[in-house]
Amino acid sequence: MKSCLIFPVKSGVFLLLFCFFSLHAQNLRFVAEELPPFHFTNEHNRPDGALVELTRALLSQAGLKGDIELVPFARAYKVTKNTENTFLLSLLKTPVREESFKWVGQSYKTRAFLVGLKSRGDIKLNTLDNAKAYNVGTIRGYYSETFLKQAGFKEKQNLSLSVKYEHMWQMLFKGRIDLVLTNFIALEQEIASIGLNAGDIGQYIQVKDFPDELYFATGLKTRNELVEQLRAALITLKSNGRYQKILEKWQL
Repeated sequence: MKSCLIFPVKSGVFLLLFCFFSLHAQNLRFVAEELPPFHFTNEHNRPDGALVELTRALLSQAGLKGDIELVPFARAYKVTKNTENTFLLSLLKTPVREESFKWVGQSYKTRAFLVGLKSRGDIKLNTLDNAKAYNVGTIRGYYSETFLKQAGFKEKQNLSLSVKYEHMWQMLFKGRIDLVLTNFIALEQEIASIGLNAGDIGQYIQVKDFPDELYFATGLKTRNELVEQLRAALITLKSNGRYQKILEKWQL
């Protein structure tokens, strides 16, 4: 929100002396997809989760105001990239994305696995290349889509893309896909939220060369001063122990 000081001059015409940008007057927008326990819609139909709580603490620490909205990932990615003062809560930092966003700070560090039903004794994996003999699922628009395509997987052959994780897991349990490339930590909550049994899922291999840092990120249109203000607030939350307490509360 711009605040301007205007003074009259003899001619009766108002002269714009100067304008300044008040960071504290801005209402920021934070977006993410449904991904429990990081960010999800709770029983009161409100955004909840570890990184939602962290975002609220971040805004409070920075003395800023903002709204949190949960939308499909592709939409969240697009609106963040193209809209000023809009932030993703957990964007995987990759070489491809490096120059397209401003990176506030790491919100979480994760690991990627190929997982599948434990009952599938026919699936034998030692490397990612072995998985090309199967149908692998992930979320459309995630970096995992780009990663798998760069590794030689092809849509409608051995790569299946879903818009939401609910659809992806249902596909796996119904045998329509064989494997999923995913963050194993969030797996149990995701599967339980749609009434399926996470105990039926097992790890096949860890994908060790997959990027593992999730960041608060914003598009290039957002001013550097605002990014720095939020970055400083995140550093404070980590140094005073608040960040770790939030993760522990959510068993992360």
